[in-house]
Amino acid sequence: MAGIPRIERGLRCFISVICFPLTMIQMLCTQRDVSRYKPQGQLVGMDKGYLHAQLTGQGAHTIVLEAGMGGCSLDWTLVQPEISGFAKVISYDRAGLGWSGKPLEEATCRNYAVKLRDLLQALDCEPPYLLVGHSYGGMIVRSFAVEYPDEVDGLLLVDAVHESRYLAAEMSGLRHKQWRANLALYRLGYLLSPTGLLRLLGRHVGTRRLPAPVQRITRALGYRNNACKTVYAEMLFAEESARQLSISPPLSLELPITVLSAGMQNDEWKRGQERLSQLTPKTKHILVENSWHSIQIHRPDMVIAAIKDMMTS
Repeated sequence: MAGIPRIERGLRCFISVICFPLTMIQMLCTQRDVSRYKPQGQLVGMDKGYLHAQLTGQGAHTIVLEAGMGGCSLDWTLVQPEISGFAKVISYDRAGLGWSGKPLEEATCRNYAVKLRDLLQALDCEPPYLLVGHSYGGMIVRSFAVEYPDEVDGLLLVDAVHESRYLAAEMSGLRHKQWRANLALYRLGYLLSPTGLLRLLGRHVGTRRLPAPVQRITRALGYRNNACKTVYAEMLFAEESARQLSISPPLSLELPITVLSAGMQNDEWKRGQERLSQLTPKTKHILVENSWHSIQIHRPDMVIAAIKDMMTS
């Protein structure tokens, strides 16, 4: 599988041409947003592009924050300042998201893990790392721990997705319909994004529940053409990411893991959380009863407390 299908790339180009006035408006609005909302961290030159990273705090521990599908460094706005008081903390935007450069052609979790390691090395952040992953980001940090086991001293999975959710053979009938519907929705967003119609409809990539000043920036970044392309690619490659993870070597039995699960989820999701809680004998499972999926936004105190606990235990 090599990136977004050529026919869809051609169709997207065709739509942008026939909707030329709208395409120009989208370009102008994007340029306005670029001028208005400057990167909050640093742009780090990488092979074939650059990534945006926020590096704060200092200390013996290095904590890496990985956002969910389509998310960015701003997703950790309510967590990063607090933990920066006692540790070095890195949040960043995956390729194509936030303030980062062009998307990956093959947006698999394994490829993202490789790019994350390159970023950490470019920032002179020495291992071991405590990796924190929300939702889809949980698969990325697990992939990192599989690829570089000697560089990880713990995982915190924040209502992380279990790979079975993206494996067709393990999907329920209802989940399969949901999967196909979501994929079609992201495909439509990818095709229409150059026209600015998503901007007019208020349909942006990324979270919608951050404090108002931050949410304005998230919304502007989420209207970018690259953001729509990236989230579609992440969904398109999700099954391959899940397959890679499902056949990878098991994590070290000595690896400490904490699974934070949102209580306000359906039974199918909760079954996936139970499977994550059995990753290693040193896995601790905490249910956050009064939280939706984005625990780092609804209950940032629970994420902060879990990080502190992992650092001191």
